[in-house]
Amino acid sequence: MKETLSNLSEIVAKANDLFFERHKSIDTLMGIMDKTLRKQGMAADAITVDCISIDKKIVLLLHDDKPDTVDIALGDKAGAIFSSEQQKLSEMTVESMLALMELNFIQH
Repeated sequence: MKETLSNLSEIVAKANDLFFERHKSIDTLMGIMDKTLRKQGMAADAITVDCISIDKKIVLLLHDDKPDTVDIALGDKAGAIFSSEQQKLSEMTVESMLALMELNFIQH
């Protein structure tokens, strides 16, 4: 696993743990795609966080040709994307990931 993916996965895992501590009734599932996209011809790795009960997903994409950024896509399990943005990798923190999860997975 590449160091960038490893570091980002640590951030996401810690945020996921905090999310569960705060919202015990909402289950999430984290996945790391370090070979799948490459086998499909895409020079990128990804981390996914699924909230199955409400059919929402956060996908964090790390493209080889953009080593300092992470693409963040918000969508559903079927693959529909509702919004996406780019963020500097250096700005991704446990707190910012937790805020993103709470914004997208908490029903208001």
